[in-house]
Amino acid sequence: MTFNERATALLELPVSPITWDSILRESERIHREFAHIPSSVKWALDYKCFLVEHGRQNLGEAVRYLRSALSFAPYEMSLIEDYKQIVGKQAEIDSLILVISSRVNVDRALRLAAFLEDAGLDYMLVSGADTPAISHPRALQVDASDAYEATPRKVAAALTWVYENIGTNVGVLKVDDHMLLQDAGRLRSSLQEAAAHGGYAGVPVGGLDHDRCAHWGKCLNQEMNRRGYGRPVMRNWADGGAYYLGARALEKLVLSFIRFPGLLEGEFYEDKLVGDTLVFEGEALIQHSRHTHFGFVDNGVTASAGFVPDPVSAPVATPRPPAAQTRPLPSAEAPPVPAATPPAAAPPRAKGSPLKLSDWNAR
Repeated sequence: MTFNERATALLELPVSPITWDSILRESERIHREFAHIPSSVKWALDYKCFLVEHGRQNLGEAVRYLRSALSFAPYEMSLIEDYKQIVGKQAEIDSLILVISSRVNVDRALRLAAFLEDAGLDYMLVSGADTPAISHPRALQVDASDAYEATPRKVAAALTWVYENIGTNVGVLKVDDHMLLQDAGRLRSSLQEAAAHGGYAGVPVGGLDHDRCAHWGKCLNQEMNRRGYGRPVMRNWADGGAYYLGARALEKLVLSFIRFPGLLEGEFYEDKLVGDTLVFEGEALIQHSRHTHFGFVDNGVTASAGFVPDPVSAPVATPRPPAAQTRPLPSAEAPPVPAATPPAAAPPRAKGSPLKLSDWNAR
């Protein structure tokens, strides 16, 4: 049988307990035996496997297949609605503090955790999966490396975990482990204020003179310690020491990272990644002058990669450059093999309005 015949037969097969195993096995065989699978079919195969795991009530695998389908069909709005519906839940809390740390910096993370615990605040300590877990009841290991250069992936994975497991109504205050809690009362009031707004807030940094070697001496990958940052500056972003993502902004980020995983490729700085992504989603940065707005102060400790870097000479001063409706959960009906159709034209944008990721293919 040809690829089209095999794919069509599989996608037309009813989903039931009788066919569950055979659908998964045939999907694996198709992926193994055919070097090229058009994305218009790939997402449908993944969606078929999602239906199987959803029928089995295996939520973890179902969501994994649905995420994969979204990455191959990022403009298929029905998939976005399915994802939002299947993971959607309401939590009793409005905000969660995520302390982004690593095994090598565990002492700093535990010190900050003790202050947050005494203040009665909801928090978690986040580290990567390729080092021993932090020994703490609120520790979370995510599917990313613990190295400095993997911080964008670590943060993206942690934000996705909150959205999928804690609640889609929850905002996140992302905090680095070198921050010190100075005023718990101020932190509580700022969290209430930020959660009510639902947007993106922090201390603005960046600009055209952004140091493109800021990561040098921090990466485990020595080649990256001599590679300059290559992405453009779009606007100022919130400094990574502490910034807030309301439920609305968090959902936009999570959906963007799932639909467009290439956003994470070649990105060294998670705070800039967050700010740049929200440019495309129309989220303005609510600017605060200092981290004390959130009750924190920066103790000035540089992030560590777990090794002693080679000395880096002081930087030389350089001139500043010139200035949808939610539909019911999926039934067991198989999706048809999508026909190849030309992409629809993106709606016109007002002059000067921010470019959204959903408009990316129209550029």
